[in-house]
Amino acid sequence: MAAYPTSPMWSYPLTRTLEFDTRIGQGDDGTEQRWPLHTGRESWALTYPRLTLAERDILLAFFEACKGSFDQAFDFVFAGTTYTGCYFDADKLQVVERNPLQWSASVTIRQVTRAADAGSLPADFPALASGARLQRPYTLEWNFDTVAVRTEGGRFSRYRQGAPFRIWSAGGAVLTDDDAVAIWDMFRLARGRWATFHFADPDSLTEYTSCRFAEDKIERRYLEPRVNAVDVTIQQFI
Repeated sequence: MAAYPTSPMWSYPLTRTLEFDTRIGQGDDGTEQRWPLHTGRESWALTYPRLTLAERDILLAFFEACKGSFDQAFDFVFAGTTYTGCYFDADKLQVVERNPLQWSASVTIRQVTRAADAGSLPADFPALASGARLQRPYTLEWNFDTVAVRTEGGRFSRYRQGAPFRIWSAGGAVLTDDDAVAIWDMFRLARGRWATFHFADPDSLTEYTSCRFAEDKIERRYLEPRVNAVDVTIQQFI
């Protein structure tokens, strides 16, 4: 089986993405029924800012051998782990000569399928190693859910729930590897929006028990060695 070339080596910054696909049915009382459609798919957006001519040709030769996005069975090694069943996400690979005999390129690799995650989801969303719940600036949002109908005689409205639903942004723009991994692992074990957990409000420290991720997609941005950015949104649903 072909393997994606380990030389030339990608450089910073790069982005690793994990995506799930969750279906959600919500009742009038705010309760939810959720079911996942698959076990998730990962992708890697790699950057090569300073390629020699020989390194450029290595990438182009592998891209040609794969016939662009046609081959979906090559191996990709990232952070010591081999991922199988990978493919280029596009039929086009563009390289740019910015300086004499110095090239740059961007490559995105995706998985066809992904093995189901093992392990148990922690009950609580993890605090940062510093003890803080999240990095500032963060956003707190309150939402009501109002059903309204405008009629000839005015407007009829009713609410689905008398208290606001809370939404928090979490993570941060300058995270250590350990903090980034903790958030990433929480997301993958929750399968995106599928599973529920507890989240403590960073100011009041009130713990809300019916929370989930608001999105099925997480990005870990490797800004430089041991510096990461991860942004997630957590939603209270009842």
